Amino acid sequence: MHATDPCFARSRRRRLPTLTACVALALAGSGVAAAEASAASITVAQACVVNADPAVGSPMTVAGTGFTAGDAINLQSTEGGAFGMATADVNGDFTVSIPAPTLPTSNPGASVFTLQAIDETDDVTTASTAINVANLAVSTNPSEAKPSRRVTWTFSGFNSGAEIYAHYLHGRKVTARTKFGRASGPCGELKRRAKFYPGKARYDSYKVQVDDSFRYSSKTLPRLVATLKTHLHF
Repeated sequence: MHATDPCFARSRRRRLPTLTACVALALAGSGVAAAEASAASITVAQACVVNADPAVGSPMTVAGTGFTAGDAINLQSTEGGAFGMATADVNGDFTVSIPAPTLPTSNPGASVFTLQAIDETDDVTTASTAINVANLAVSTNPSEAKPSRRVTWTFSGFNSGAEIYAHYLHGRKVTARTKFGRASGPCGELKRRAKFYPGKARYDSYKVQVDDSFRYSSKTLPRLVATLKTHLHF
């Protein structure tokens, strides 16, 4: 050991203080290393990832920073089956698109998942973030009813803050339209009591398009199209 090393300097009066200072210095150094190891972070670009097909995760953009340059990064959700890979660039950053988790149901709903990123080279550098995921879905309870009956409508996956409309069609003609209210929360959810069919029904079934546009267009996004059975003759 070098005689000038301060941790081994000989001093009859200050041996203990010198040793204490060296221990503190070592602890401080390990703290810096721990801080550097935990500096990685990841984010998801979308406030809510909406699965248009409840069985298939829609693409979500994941960005990471603070990883080791050139290392492979494993991405995986704690539930919902989302996974993917990325490679950190020369700055330790990455941006990648991977499928979102899926909900265990095709019904309207939203869930929060945790996405984890692990550096496969050192297995120490990790990061995680929460993901909001929703199905683009609409349901009524009951699923079939008389036209005038008030039923519970449930929606998810629409634009947050936008009004939700239903356009009823027979053939190519719009026969009725109703407004349910504004979707709320990051995943555009809404629940309302409303008539199964507004106005006077003339047919046993209608095609209904649910979207956030006052005027009907077959190209409006997001949109959901389904068949409504009215039990007209019950």
